[in-house]
Amino acid sequence: AILALKQAIARANATAADRASLGFALGRALDACAAYDRAFSAYDAANRASRASAGPGRALYDRGAHERFIDRLIEAFAHPRPGIVAPAGSKPPIFICGMFRSGSTLTEQLLAGHARVTAGGELGLIPASVASELAPFPQAMARAGPDLLAGIAARYANALARIFPGADLITDKRPDNFLYLGLIKALFPSARIVHTIRHPLDNCLSAYFLHLDHSMSYALDLLDVGHYYRQHRRLMAHWKTLFGADIFAFDYDDFVREPRPAVAHLLDFCGLDWDENCLSFHERRNSVKTASVWQVREPLYRRASGRWRHYARHLEPLREYLGDLLPDEA
Repeated sequence: AILALKQAIARANATAADRASLGFALGRALDACAAYDRAFSAYDAANRASRASAGPGRALYDRGAHERFIDRLIEAFAHPRPGIVAPAGSKPPIFICGMFRSGSTLTEQLLAGHARVTAGGELGLIPASVASELAPFPQAMARAGPDLLAGIAARYANALARIFPGADLITDKRPDNFLYLGLIKALFPSARIVHTIRHPLDNCLSAYFLHLDHSMSYALDLLDVGHYYRQHRRLMAHWKTLFGADIFAFDYDDFVREPRPAVAHLLDFCGLDWDENCLSFHERRNSVKTASVWQVREPLYRRASGRWRHYARHLEPLREYLGDLLPDEA
């Protein structure tokens, strides 16, 4: 398979898009054979080909623009906004968010094992509301009064009721909702936020090793991934100063080391009693439409925790860049 992939990549008529798709497959095959140096080279070439396939000037991550966006978010939500009054009997969903590839799909599957919880998956309701009713965001929050916010919250709740009729508690697992936590807490003051985290180097490496849409242009360069990660941590630190008690960090690495206590803490934060079925996440047959679909169909494994060590030599620039954010053992 490795030889066939190399030959296909080398064909004269292979397009940049072909080389990208084949290159990521080659990286996976080499990684599975523990040929880590060769795997990294394959992934590196695949990311370059993916950027080339987008065309000149496209799929470029603008670090300065993203930093300014985070600045505007922090300025727009410098203080908690007065929350709207929720309709009687309504329950906000459990929002699960974090860096892409930080374990959000697994976390949702754990919660979905509980008798009271329905997995909502990657709902686009919050980003859609932002794009249609709060553009440009977050500047538009300066004119967003209680009536507008109450309307957005009501439309969100109605959409959930239509999609999941009769559900008790629903999860909204959209990783990039971490950008909108100030808005979410204004719409749903009692909402609980589960922030999924894992070792920074594992998280960044996992994003770099996946063939992602060009809209996630930061993933095409390892130090751009690191920059996006650093800005994510900066914003989450701000949200925690505002909503600390309502944000729970669910650590993937802690979970794979000691699953039962990690899940117990998660359920307790969500106001749920213990349910043994939560530990049988790999047996769920609900629809999973993310890149982690096959991982969450497997029983618990630890091979993804600490994977970065296989690539330590190649990660030195990233390790240096993220130094102050890394745990001591890194």
